[in-house]
Amino acid sequence: MLFLNFSNLNEDNPLVMNIHQLREAQVSFENSMEKVMEARAPLHEIREQFIRYFTPARINQMQIQDYALGYSKPETGFNFCYGIERQLDGLGRIRGSRAPKFGIYFSSRDQRLLITKKWGAIEEIAFPKIKQAIIDIIAAGNRNDLEAIANNPLSPMFKGKILATYFPDTFLNVFSEEHLNYFLIQFNLDTESLITSDAVYKKRALVDFKNTDAVMQHWSLDLFSYFLYNYYPGRPPKNNQVENDPLARYRLPYFPPNPIPTVVSLNILSPTTPQSNNERRTGGANPDYEAEARELKLLGERGEKIVLDMERKRLKDAGKTRLAAQVEKAKYDYEGYDIYSFEEDGTPKYIEVKTTRANVGKVNFFLSANELRKAMDLANYHVYIVFEILKAQPKVWMIGNPFNPENTNVLKIPVSYKVTINAK
Repeated sequence: MLFLNFSNLNEDNPLVMNIHQLREAQVSFENSMEKVMEARAPLHEIREQFIRYFTPARINQMQIQDYALGYSKPETGFNFCYGIERQLDGLGRIRGSRAPKFGIYFSSRDQRLLITKKWGAIEEIAFPKIKQAIIDIIAAGNRNDLEAIANNPLSPMFKGKILATYFPDTFLNVFSEEHLNYFLIQFNLDTESLITSDAVYKKRALVDFKNTDAVMQHWSLDLFSYFLYNYYPGRPPKNNQVENDPLARYRLPYFPPNPIPTVVSLNILSPTTPQSNNERRTGGANPDYEAEARELKLLGERGEKIVLDMERKRLKDAGKTRLAAQVEKAKYDYEGYDIYSFEEDGTPKYIEVKTTRANVGKVNFFLSANELRKAMDLANYHVYIVFEILKAQPKVWMIGNPFNPENTNVLKIPVSYKVTINAK
């Protein structure tokens, strides 16, 4: 069984995502929620009719024409696969995958039944097994037995749609493995064990996250799913995204699942001539600083998660399980670092994480006055640079503390001022 801890999710501690971007999306969604619910009401009525019709007893007695996709839709009642895939398509799409997911189906081209190999060679063997597997998945869903669900032989998308149809308050109606991974990653909920686990555990992690959030805990799972696809974080970006996409700056970065970071060792070189503060950028329109700030925050949070996981793994591998469990993300910005960790002997370790899309090499980052003060004051303060954050194997450079003692090869250039004006 997989468990995730959401106890630190609050307005002051964006532990798992950009909380402000999420809240903005929630406000927008709640303004239109009544219309969304009204539009989806007919789908929920069809779902209710379907589960009243296909009770476990009827499933046990149904004939092949009552089940297999490819037969004509009955005048009364439902065809099981047609109803699940087509009539209830608006409550979670599984039409993108091919008909073999149902185990047995009628091919209009071949004018015969086709059977997925694992169920048997003939209808008399395969169909009773499939019916029993459907009855078993409904029983497992009724008792909330995730292990039995994961071990059920039905195809993942098919059994996921069955569960969301019969138990819409318990099982999330998201069925694509790619989409589940994307949502987990965008909320920084992904772990190595979760990403490689059965889809039912991924859905449960998202449901638990929803139920812990002060806003979303009151939503139905169907509304939550609608929010994920249409408001935040949205569908995964397509591979054929246009090169000059005007929305590129506003789309969430696509982070690969289960990244495997590697540590790199670099030397700090003598600085080149610094760019003047008032030197203008060249090549194009004025920069969108707000969009840049949004992206830097998302990249930074992902980098922090990678370092957090690295530190926990380092201590676990050293046999320091208790210390590993105490490694955590800093709760407040005023602490002046991002990760609170430990050396193997228990000495506290303070890590400031800076993240970039760029390849290993020269790096520019912003350092607040408070972060610089902490770098000067805290013992065992470290700066980690995470390069290539959008790749499956990001690179991590552990600099140490380049500010105390001060490294003359590290340039610090003031770029902004806090201005106070008293007036009457």
